[in-house]
Formats: sequence, C-alpha cells, structure tokens
Amino acid sequence: MNFHQWRKTINTFNKSFEGNNCQAEEWNRNTIDNLPIFNKSNSIWNLQDKYLEDNERAMVLVGSSPCLAEDVDKLKELDENFMIICANSSLRFLLKHGIRPQYVICLDSDVIDIPQHLDCDSTDITLLASSVVCRKAIDNWKGPIWFMPYYSINKDLRRKLRGKLGRKVMGGGNSITQALVVATIIFGSKTVIFVGNEYCLDKSYYADPEAAKQEVLKVLYPVVDVMGRERWTLPALYVYAIWTEKICGDLTPPGFFIDTSFGLLGKDTNAIHNMELGEAIKRVKWAFEQKNLIKQAPNESEKFKILAEISKVTDDNGEVRRYDMQSQRERILQLARS
Repeated sequence: MNFHQWRKTINTFNKSFEGNNCQAEEWNRNTIDNLPIFNKSNSIWNLQDKYLEDNERAMVLVGSSPCLAEDVDKLKELDENFMIICANSSLRFLLKHGIRPQYVICLDSDVIDIPQHLDCDSTDITLLASSVVCRKAIDNWKGPIWFMPYYSINKDLRRKLRGKLGRKVMGGGNSITQALVVATIIFGSKTVIFVGNEYCLDKSYYADPEAAKQEVLKVLYPVVDVMGRERWTLPALYVYAIWTEKICGDLTPPGFFIDTSFGLLGKDTNAIHNMELGEAIKRVKWAFEQKNLIKQAPNESEKFKILAEISKVTDDNGEVRRYDMQSQRERILQLARS
C-alpha cells in the first residue's frame, strides 16, 4: 500500500464514523441501562494477574476470519495449559465444531447482531463484556460475566462508571486486539497465540458467513500477506493489525506471541512468530513441560542441568521461553495507563 492509498484509507476510515454521530449516544444510553448491574465484584480488574506464576496459561485468541475453518479442529489438541478467548462472532462456529472456549469477548453496542451471537448454551463460558454492550445481549448470557469499563462516554457517566467498575480498560478497537490487552495487561499471560486473525481477505472475512452480518465491501485495498500472497484489506482491519503489532512489540519481552493466521500479523515486527497452529500448540506444550521439569527439580544443581539442556535446543522450540513478568511490572502498568 503506497502513501496515497494509505492517506485515502485513513480518510475513508475517519469518514465512516462521521455519519454515525449516534454511536456516542448509543454508548451513553447502553451505559445508563447497564449501570444498575455494575459493581466492584463484577469488574474485570478482579481478574488482574490471574494467570501468573503457578497459574500461568497460554492464551489462544480466536477471531472469525476464513482460516479458522481450516484450524478449528486443531483447537481440540489444547490441554490444561491453554485458555481460549474468542470473539463473539466466532463463538457459535466454535460450539458447532465441539470447541468450548473459556472466555468470549464482546465490545459492541449493536442491538441486532450481538444478542444473537450470545444467545447460546453458555453456562460454563465466561463473558468479558465492555460496559457499552447492549443490555439485551447481557441478559441473554447464561454464564459468568466480567465487565470492562469503557470511558468513551460523557464526563458524568465516566465518573459513575469509575465508581462502579474502577479505572478504564485500555481500548483495543476490535475484539481480538481487546482480547490481547486483557490477556497480557490484565490476566498477565506471557504466551499468546492468534488464531483466525488474518486482517485481510479474498471474498469474505468470516469463517462462517451466518455468524455475523456481512457488510457490503465497497472499499477494498490491495495488500500482500506474510506469505507473499496478493489479497485485500479494509481500512479498519489494516489499522487493527498495526495496533496489534504495536502492542506485541511493546510487550516483548516478557511476552511471546505466535500468529497462525498467515495474514498481516508478523509483517512489520519480529515480535510475532508465524507458524502453523498444530506446530504452535506442540511447541508451547514443550515449553510448559520444561517449566514443570524445572519446578519439580529437587535442587538448584538439577535446575541448572535442565536449563543447560534447553539452551542446547537448536530448533525454534528454544524460542518459547518462560519469562518473569513480575520483573516487567512497572512497564506493563505504564502501558495500561497510556
């Protein structure tokens, strides 16, 4: 994408919101509707540092792009060392294929699409919902809910929301970028795998066309993915890819990020490692096995022996390491406040 195409992309991205002044009103209205159910006990900040140290898990962030159809069955290979956070638009597709995510993330205020996404068998699935999600969708949900305070509302409502849920959660723009913020900055996970997040397309950008309404694609731009294939992207998707890569770059180390979608992620930063999903699962399992061996070692001498063996590994497994996020705590908090 050259400079002129990029400038036109930004203009189109901005203009898409000019005629949608009602969105701010909708966010205010939904926040008012939801205020009675918000309280400190259901704020997502209660989950801060949930997956650190002995409770460490690799977070698998599942979007809904077409490549998910090819990888969905591979998700059955995940074990107790992994947690799935999926976008609301991919939930039904996962359930249809026998995959039950631990978490579903939902940001939008859409009163038409979102409720039908979340009206399903969800008693054992946790919803991570922004404070602006429409009340109908929240009422449809049958499992636990944690709320993310969004501050893009009027000043008076921001004050009330802070009193209910605490400080704001840094906005991600779309479901998976937001899931990345939650997984790293709130949950404290150090290993993240992206699945079904191409940020580019051929004809459609949903694995299941019935899972969400497909907008009329009036403006498309040529792009080349990480495999050198000529494809297309949308202004919003291109921006989300840039934001995602920026976060991954800022969090490396201690974070370790893998993309299995072979779209735009990993083009502009070496913080994202591209590999097949099956290979990613195998390597992360290996890393957790090494961590457990070190933990179970009877003394420091045995720990050093294990570490010495790990250092001899010449394939890419050696890259998947266990970082100490606590040593990076202040930097993580600064990112959360920015």
